[in-house]
Amino acid sequence: MKKAMKHTYTYALIAAIALLIGGCGDFLNVNTDPTRLKTSSIPLVMTGAQGNLGFIQGSDLFLYSTLFIQQMTGNGVTGSQTRFYDAWIVTNSDVNNAWSNYYAGPLADLNYIRQNTYAEGNPQYGGIAKILQAYSFSTLVDAWGDIPYKESLKGIKNVQPKYDANKEVYDSLFVLIDAGIADLAKTNVRAVGTEDLFYGGNIPQWVKFANTLKLRMALHYAKVDGGAKLISVIGSDAPGTFISSNADNFQMAYENVTNRQNPIHQFEISRADYLWPSNFLVSMMNTKGDPRRTTFFQPSPYPGTSASYIPQITDNYVGFDPGAPQSVAASRMGTYIRGAVTADNGARTGGNLNATSLTYTGAAPLRLLTFSEYNFIRAEAALVYGAPGTALTFYTAGINASMSAAGLSGTAATAATTYVATQVAQPLTQQRIIEEKFVANYGVLMESWNDWRRTGFPVLPSNPSATANGNTTRPRILVYPLSETQVNSANLPARASGTVASLFWDK
Repeated sequence: MKKAMKHTYTYALIAAIALLIGGCGDFLNVNTDPTRLKTSSIPLVMTGAQGNLGFIQGSDLFLYSTLFIQQMTGNGVTGSQTRFYDAWIVTNSDVNNAWSNYYAGPLADLNYIRQNTYAEGNPQYGGIAKILQAYSFSTLVDAWGDIPYKESLKGIKNVQPKYDANKEVYDSLFVLIDAGIADLAKTNVRAVGTEDLFYGGNIPQWVKFANTLKLRMALHYAKVDGGAKLISVIGSDAPGTFISSNADNFQMAYENVTNRQNPIHQFEISRADYLWPSNFLVSMMNTKGDPRRTTFFQPSPYPGTSASYIPQITDNYVGFDPGAPQSVAASRMGTYIRGAVTADNGARTGGNLNATSLTYTGAAPLRLLTFSEYNFIRAEAALVYGAPGTALTFYTAGINASMSAAGLSGTAATAATTYVATQVAQPLTQQRIIEEKFVANYGVLMESWNDWRRTGFPVLPSNPSATANGNTTRPRILVYPLSETQVNSANLPARASGTVASLFWDK
């Protein structure tokens, strides 16, 4: 099966470093090239690590999680990768790239920064590297459970690292994040600047993100410890502790430049018709008259005749069901993920957009942890676990933050106020919080899958495509990659099935 997606930035020097200090993998050629540089500029490595991380966060793991949870649906030709994933068919060879891209890519680069930046008198780079490593390892745990952690990233010194229990890794990551925050409080000889693709060297924003990352992870513990860690992380909740506006969102910005566009948008260009908004998500939003449909999706049929057309809430929006025929007319991804529309060539099929009908900038950000999610975490923490704060206040703020991030205009902008008032007037439950979070996290890697695994919400419909292929139980964990079976089988944990709860927090 073809790769799900490739990141398109090329960092030749960073790749060389990754091969030298990467995680578990094959290192067959250990000869030393006398022309190869032995060191690299820390700012250059930081840019490479972050750019690489951004692209892989919108790649394979995004595809698996968004299809499992039915935020999006796979289509394409018979035998296409998204049709397989949508039917819950993900093999150990499919996940090879997703696994190795982390260990031999950003994790290795971030490790290089940690090993070299302190001697230069630049601890803030080390702090950022620690926080990004914690974020990356938490993603790997959420996807695979037990992973190599303590013995990972040793390069040729240890190509068969032992696996650590997923809870032990999570516990260690809180310590790593706190160490990163401590480093951010120190003085750098060289100020962090534009080489930081996430926050442009804004250290207070890094601190907010780090604390909010701890909050997200602590929510995963809540069913295990009754919310104790969650309440501890919230603490006194002093101003500036957590992400406090959309301006603080942990997201990667992209440009209207070939190969520098949002990776989900790039996938749509390279694999036209493979990925569609799901009927489950679109129908949920249709039922509520959700104005975010106007930027999340394109209408079907499409009433516009030029690039200046602005979708309206009165337009028709149609989702795609798993396994539906390719001929089914449905809404396509909109500007929220693909960036502004710059051209419309007028091509239609039965009034519906073709894959190449509209040209987009691709300059939409890849959202990874947002102010909206922060508020929904706090709402659930207060309602379910008795954490400080008023659940309804946070719930309202979460919806408002998502509406703002959606970039609504025209009738949709006016309808947003009515929508929020209608939702907050209804009795607040954990299910309602998770459902609004599910919509707000459209395009966000993994977290909706995590929410479903730990709460059972949203209540997902049956999947006819999976059933037709003999799969009746939705995946709860990924299979381990074939590469690990081949080179590290002695340490590989036993796993009977990807449908069995394998995470300490999946209760």
